[in-house]
Amino acid sequence: MMHYMYEGADVVFDIPQKGKHIYLVGSFTNWQKKEGYKFLEIDNKLSLKISRQAVNKIGNSGYIEYYFWDDEKKQPLPYNNNHPAGYCFNNQFNGSYNYLLLPENITTDDLKTIINDCEQSFRIKTMACEFKSDWVLANFREVNGGYLAKQTLFRSYHPVIPSRVGHPKLREIEAQRQQVAMRLLETNNIRTVINLSETSQELDEYLQVAEPSYYKTLWLGKSVISVPVAYETVYFMSDRDESFNPDELGFQTGIQAVIQQIADHQPPYHVHCRLGSDRTGVVIAFLQLFMGADKAKVADSYLKTNQMAIGEYRSIRLLEHALEQALGHECFDDGHSITRDYLLSLGLASNVIELAYKNLAG
Repeated sequence: MMHYMYEGADVVFDIPQKGKHIYLVGSFTNWQKKEGYKFLEIDNKLSLKISRQAVNKIGNSGYIEYYFWDDEKKQPLPYNNNHPAGYCFNNQFNGSYNYLLLPENITTDDLKTIINDCEQSFRIKTMACEFKSDWVLANFREVNGGYLAKQTLFRSYHPVIPSRVGHPKLREIEAQRQQVAMRLLETNNIRTVINLSETSQELDEYLQVAEPSYYKTLWLGKSVISVPVAYETVYFMSDRDESFNPDELGFQTGIQAVIQQIADHQPPYHVHCRLGSDRTGVVIAFLQLFMGADKAKVADSYLKTNQMAIGEYRSIRLLEHALEQALGHECFDDGHSITRDYLLSLGLASNVIELAYKNLAG
């Protein structure tokens, strides 16, 4: 049973039940209840007409995601297990599903991909021995493609600050991930770290009292640089220089800062956020394009995060959306020229851009 139908520039949602306080909640509301998305009770059913534009924001599946919120019971309406396969996706927070609002021209192959990705997204591994290598466990890997020199650019899970300690199945393996990420930082002789998750103040407060580590040594040597950007910023605000959170950077300022730091510091470089998937994924993809990598290399690096088995999934459609919003739809065809012109348009000096390129090319 489908909940919606398209009517011109609008989408009409219908639920065959009564209720005075039911809301449409989804990726487009940042998973928050909002008054403009409240259902009206009409003829023993709930109805909501809303513009396509108002719901046009994809989730981790790469498609628009939603559920129905009962504000009296303070919980979502129960998921309908008879909903068609391919029209739902993993809800990482409760082990159930979100519904998908799919394009009218969705293909059978697209639906099969959604089904496979959804199945993969539920996988959780709780022991290090379940992973084929420490690199996969820590989401740690060397980045390549185009003219990137070997052993020059790396990415990973956060080596210092915990991310999943509140997850009942992942809190024990969390410490192992971080220990491995820390060891691999040292093994690969990382000289410059770009931290996309904490502000300088947050990082300073944490590391001042942290135990000695390779990461802390880099920080004391002013080789850990804070470039804080939000998940929302890199995926959905990449077309402008506006920050999702007031103490963070906008996408354009963030990218300028990354290039400036690469120009100012020595390789090997390491980029991380918390999971090493979203903020890291978009920034690393930008750097790959800057160095002339093709789309296959960019996608390969981005999608390896899904091997972490943490009960979450990231679609390549998310990354495509972020990069195309910032750089245009041709960005995968001539990445170096397009990213270079983009950086120049932001006001970054050409000598800084060239030095960053030289440092990454070795």
